[in-house]
Amino acid sequence: MASIQTKIALSLSALTLGTVGSLVVFAPASLFELNKVVLDPSAAMMSEIRAPGVLILVGFALAMAGLKDDRLLRPALTLSAVLLLSYGVGRLISLPIDGIPPVSLLAALAIELVLGAWCALLVVNARAPTQQTG
Repeated sequence: MASIQTKIALSLSALTLGTVGSLVVFAPASLFELNKVVLDPSAAMMSEIRAPGVLILVGFALAMAGLKDDRLLRPALTLSAVLLLSYGVGRLISLPIDGIPPVSLLAALAIELVLGAWCALLVVNARAPTQQTG
């Protein structure tokens, strides 16, 4: 049985991944506009934008499945951690190279790193062997 902390982390991951993934796939111009980015509406650009959005939606689907089936909790937490931390680390790499982005992207950076680290910590703690006294 999953702990309440695990369910909360996975629920927040699902909410984040589902919202961002859906916007990237189905309304990329609106999402990027919030971050002061104007997209070139060419087929090539939109293909490059939407493709990672589907990967994010896969993470959402697995997070939702993990909430319903305890056997999928660890894979769901692991993928959530990988996706969120990858985006967060990518944004960290961008800071010294590209400069400070809009506040909305700094907020995304914080959410990705905190939520991704929380999921990773839950995965690591789930794998830690329990000590028996006796």
